[in-house]
Amino acid sequence: MTEEPISRDLALERVRHHIRTHFPGMEHVSVTDALGRICAQDLFAAHSTPATAKSSVDGYALLAANTAEASEETPITLRVEGEVRPSTSAPKGLVPGTACTILTGGTLPQGADAVVPFEETVIAEGTITMAQPAKKHMHVRAVGSDLKVGTRVLRRGEDCTPTALACLAVSGVLQVPVCLPPKALVLAVGNELSALDAQPKPGQMPADNLLLAAGLLRQRGLADTQAKVSVNSLHDVAEALKNAGEVECIVTTGGTGPGQRDFMLQAVQDAGFTPLFQGIKLHPGKSVFAATRGRTLLFALPGTPWAVFALMHALVLPAACWLRGRSLPVPMPVLARPLFMPPPAPQGWEKLTACTINGLRAELLVTPLLDRSRESRLDMLEAQGLLLVPSHVESGDLLPMIPIWEHRRGHRP
Repeated sequence: MTEEPISRDLALERVRHHIRTHFPGMEHVSVTDALGRICAQDLFAAHSTPATAKSSVDGYALLAANTAEASEETPITLRVEGEVRPSTSAPKGLVPGTACTILTGGTLPQGADAVVPFEETVIAEGTITMAQPAKKHMHVRAVGSDLKVGTRVLRRGEDCTPTALACLAVSGVLQVPVCLPPKALVLAVGNELSALDAQPKPGQMPADNLLLAAGLLRQRGLADTQAKVSVNSLHDVAEALKNAGEVECIVTTGGTGPGQRDFMLQAVQDAGFTPLFQGIKLHPGKSVFAATRGRTLLFALPGTPWAVFALMHALVLPAACWLRGRSLPVPMPVLARPLFMPPPAPQGWEKLTACTINGLRAELLVTPLLDRSRESRLDMLEAQGLLLVPSHVESGDLLPMIPIWEHRRGHRP
């Protein structure tokens, strides 16, 4: 018995619930190898940085109280003893009544609490003269002024960015717990399809959906994504799914319609999967369904390129981010104001409409791509977002939009 279609929001909630109960495994990698991975545990600064008070300029370290009486009329002269470089691990204490040469990044010697830049002193042989007093803590980077010990640098589910990794390294964290990267399989179903590494036979065409779906998954961080073609037979599709191996995500294209040769649901069930939902109230998307087998999540998409493109962004890519360990989907819908309103969806449904971005002022302005007289794939090439159009819209309404930030081309009439 076929279930009634559900909303996109409910479909995503079911998908996320499944992924939460099968959270990806974890491994520890060096900070040098963690870029682009997802943090698997909250991470905190292991020690304060700087761990000791440091100079922020090239100059002289001294005790500010020793310069309190300095003025234009009565300048103060201090003898200079010693030098501290950034590489000096344990500088000697400051001799009372003297100053110490110090370079940027050098640790303040014990007994010093300020640094006076070279250019603010008169330098003579072995002495400096100051015509104004130094202020305590002047040009000093205090302990923990960059990061204090215990400061949270990364949360579980966040990307390991260059900034975060640099903060971890400088605060003493050199090994990072990251989520194991998921593996994926994209299976294009159709007798008319040829593998991408083979010359199409008469009556065949390249399986372009493999490039589209697998490419989008790889672009979202699922680097280990296989792409295969299957002939349009119940047995072959079921066998291909049974032999998919240890993958966390499977995306199929084709075979989801109501026709006699559209047996994808039966093949999925024959391969041991249990349906998660059957159809969503989204155009395109009426025939899309999802199923699970253990930790493996399967999305069965229609075979038309526009449907694959739209449903990958609206349904599969948020799930791909969760599978990687992300705590939030990417991209999330944002509110946008269409310059003119696209036709509404049927009652209780939503419709995906491609759009380009006109600019960001007080609001995000977009132009729906509704010209059906031009090549159909231009919408896919130029779309910078997908509007979620409900069944009731009025002129001037704000609509949710799924951004496609990787598209920078824009609309060129």
